[in-house]
Formats: sequence, C-alpha cells, structure tokens
Amino acid sequence: MIVAACRAFSLLFLLMLFSLQVHGRVDESVPKTLATSVASSAAATVADISSGAAELSSSTSSSDWSFDAESDSCGPQISIETPACDFLGEGNGYEIRKYPEGEIWVETLVENSTFDSATFTGFYRCFFFISGRNSKSMKIEMTAPVHITPVPTENGYKIGFFVPSRFKSVNDLPQPSDPKVKFYEPKGAVTAVIGPFGGFPTASDYEAKFAELKKALVKDGLKFDESSVVYVGYSSPFEFRNRKQEVHVNIVS
Repeated sequence: MIVAACRAFSLLFLLMLFSLQVHGRVDESVPKTLATSVASSAAATVADISSGAAELSSSTSSSDWSFDAESDSCGPQISIETPACDFLGEGNGYEIRKYPEGEIWVETLVENSTFDSATFTGFYRCFFFISGRNSKSMKIEMTAPVHITPVPTENGYKIGFFVPSRFKSVNDLPQPSDPKVKFYEPKGAVTAVIGPFGGFPTASDYEAKFAELKKALVKDGLKFDESSVVYVGYSSPFEFRNRKQEVHVNIVS
C-alpha cells in the first residue's frame, strides 16, 4: 500500500506539471524541495528516473500559443491541438479514422519496464523536451494525445507527444538534449478506434479495451495489424469527470 501511494503521489506531481504546461504556468516557482521529495518517493518504484527527478524544478513557462480550431481534427474535442484526421465510418462500438502523412511526434523508448514506470519515465523525458531541454532552449506548447505504445520486443513501452502542426518539418524543431528522445514521422494510416472511455486506465484496462476492439473487428471481417496498437490519452490529470482515452490499431487492406 505504501509503495502504491508513493507511485500515485509521484505520478500526480508529474502530471500536475503536464496540466500547468498546458495552461502556460510552469515556472521556477515550483519548489525544489518538493520536486526532490517527490523524486525520493518515486525512487522506490521508478528507480530509472530518480537520479534526474530533481530537474523538475527547472521547468519554465511556455508562451501562449494558438492553433486552428477549425482544423480537421477528429476524435475527442479538447482545448489544445490534436492531430488532424478524417472520420470514415463506424462499426459496432468503434470508429474508423484516416490519419494522413506529415505528422511529427517526439517519443522515447523505456525498455525493461512496467507500464507505470514507463509512462512516468517517458512522460518525464518528453515533457522536458517541450519545456526547453533542447538545442535552442525552445518552449513548445503542449498538445494531445499522449501515445503509449507497447513494445514487447524491448519489454517496455514508447511514450510519445504530438508535435504541433505549426512545425512542418523535423528540421524546424530543436534537437532534444536527451539522446533517448527521438522524432518519429508515422506513415498515414486507416485506424480503428475504441473509445473514448474514462477513468485512469491501467495496462490491464487498456488491454481489455484492445481485446474488445479486436473482437469487434474480427466479427466485422476487418483485418488489422495487432503490433500497431497504441494506448491514447487526451485528458488533463485534473479532469476527474468525462475523461477521454482510446485504443487505436491500424487496419490493413
């Protein structure tokens, strides 16, 4: 119980920074003693980030940003930018979207890790890239969703942030200071989506939703690439009602 409480408190603090970043309120007023305390708690269950967790206090605020509210985004409609896509139709409990080429994501692989540890560590790495830990000390606005991709071959997960569409090329972006943070440009895809669903899902919750999606797709005769599954989160950690998560998998022709 104590270990679980430490994990929950540590994750809540990091996700609090996520929420503050969204609203442009992360700055050096975050007490270093609090960050260090959280890091100490996290070390019991998230040892791979404990050595750097004190750097939480160095996050700085981003400027106000805007995006095209009339863009072609589909899926949950929220106050920050989400990827553009086209709604193609729906089946029994799921919908089909088309995501075009041209997206840029910043992502990190956390290998040999549990779901909880990987999401904590991966979010930490990506968050500090957009908070200015990069070659230009550039602050980049928060977007949604956050992607969590299981990587069984590495016994871990990839965590990814969508890069705002105002960046048209990787060359427009600063280079991450952390060598474990990379850019990723996915190919366009037709994607089956289940959700949105609420709560604060665990790995088991996401797996159960994926099983539900697969069952529906098989029933409808649609083929899919099981290795392409992504767990997708849109909601701020301070949204306790009407939270929005999804599971995506690519359809193959």
